[in-house]
Amino acid sequence: MTILLIQLCYFFWNNEVSYSKFKICQFVKILQQYIPIMKLGRRPHRSSFSRRRRQRRNFIPLITFLVAFGFLMWLGGKFLTYLFSDERTEAASVEIQVHKGRAEFSFPDSETWTPAYTEQKFLEGDSIRTGGNSRVSLEFMSGNVIFLDSNSEIFLEELEEKSSGKKIVRIELVSGRIWARVSDDDFNSESNSKFEVETPRVLLHVRGTIFDLSTSNSQDSIRLIKGSTDVDVFLDEENKESKNIKMGVGQKLVVSPTNITRLEAGEDILEILDTGFIESEWHLQNLEGFFPQEVAQIRRRIEITVPKITQPNLEISTELEPPKVLSPENGSVIPASQDTLKVEGTSPLQAVQIIVNGYTLTRFQPGDRKWAYFASKKFGTLVPGENKYSVIAVTRDGKRSAPEEITVMYEGEANQEATGEPKIESTISEFKAPVITRPAVASLEDPYQTSSSTITISGIVDPKTNAVEINGFRLQKFQPGNTEFTYFASADVPNPNLIEGENIYEVIAFGPDGKTSSTKIKIVYTPLAIES
Repeated sequence: MTILLIQLCYFFWNNEVSYSKFKICQFVKILQQYIPIMKLGRRPHRSSFSRRRRQRRNFIPLITFLVAFGFLMWLGGKFLTYLFSDERTEAASVEIQVHKGRAEFSFPDSETWTPAYTEQKFLEGDSIRTGGNSRVSLEFMSGNVIFLDSNSEIFLEELEEKSSGKKIVRIELVSGRIWARVSDDDFNSESNSKFEVETPRVLLHVRGTIFDLSTSNSQDSIRLIKGSTDVDVFLDEENKESKNIKMGVGQKLVVSPTNITRLEAGEDILEILDTGFIESEWHLQNLEGFFPQEVAQIRRRIEITVPKITQPNLEISTELEPPKVLSPENGSVIPASQDTLKVEGTSPLQAVQIIVNGYTLTRFQPGDRKWAYFASKKFGTLVPGENKYSVIAVTRDGKRSAPEEITVMYEGEANQEATGEPKIESTISEFKAPVITRPAVASLEDPYQTSSSTITISGIVDPKTNAVEINGFRLQKFQPGNTEFTYFASADVPNPNLIEGENIYEVIAFGPDGKTSSTKIKIVYTPLAIES
């Protein structure tokens, strides 16, 4: 039958449908090849009855063509329905990158663990784990990334991509810790796609976000860096009863037996994101690939706030070349208008540490050729008068170079306050003060310098905050229960809230029972002078 349909299509493709005797005979011959019982030959008597039958018979090619065409259209429709149906799924895979240490994998229904290698792909049902001092990333579905910390294990429970564009990801964190960046393009509140992560105590319904999740024998910890997520907290061991909690930016949720009891009693167990995690190398390394400028600001803040570290006496090696200081020049004069100083240079190949005035540079890694140190008036590392900076290099076997020294003169006045923390006022300790995340500064005395006429001030507040005011202006878009706020300062409006020179913005959070807390930021605006 298939061959017949192909020949019929070819016949009508090359010969327009006509009622000529020649073309009808050709069509009849094709039919007679496959339907021998059909007798369509010429009859000996030419009566009017025979002519009428022959005229009716002339419609057979057209009818057959329409039937064949209809069948092909039906078949094509079924194929297209299958092709674009939401029921058809394609296997999705994840690709592994081993950044440090080692990783292993196990296939479904197998207890054997095999070493994994970079760019290897895994499918639904596979398990992946890392060893000690390891860091591994998994990339899947165009830009979504999960980082696995040391001694961590995950199970790819469900991983598929439907023909309609719907994506389904369900991962079980068996042990350890993950840091994930999930794209808002793929997984947002308006799409049908689903991204879930489960532990013995919680189930995360993830939308476009960045989060950190760890699990242990005693508790689970969830930290939300960007975006939003819903969390089902299991109230019993069988996971039959749960309570849903909505998390916002800058919040932390610790699920432990104690907190589960508090949750059942109706208490709020959400906390503000801890500074120690924000400044941790684990978080900064993972975040740097997506938001490098934000990480650079955080690292700068760390450099100028970390106190000096007293180093033990190390053996001086005359064979080890001292570091070189490229900037500033020895004997430079630092004007009073400048309250920070960047000292930078190059290191010898053998160096695994660079120490400046007893402080080990945290950002310097073995193999780096460049180093930088930030001196600040605020923290007493840049003082009025003479300032001497001594730089040494340390090798892996504990030898150190001779010091490279420079001296600069600072014309600034003495600093009356030298504390390492931002000035934060609070009327009650348990209602935490706001934290300004953008622009990032170390303290009120460390102003943010800008030439832009528009500045965005944003940050996070205590989850119990009911309202936020900045310099007396109440933020209209902030709603009770939110944890993130945004304020725009501009010099290009009729009543500017950003003026040339120094601007101080006080952020006040209003909590329950009349509680308030506040913090401040200083922004120095210097418009560009454009010559006409």
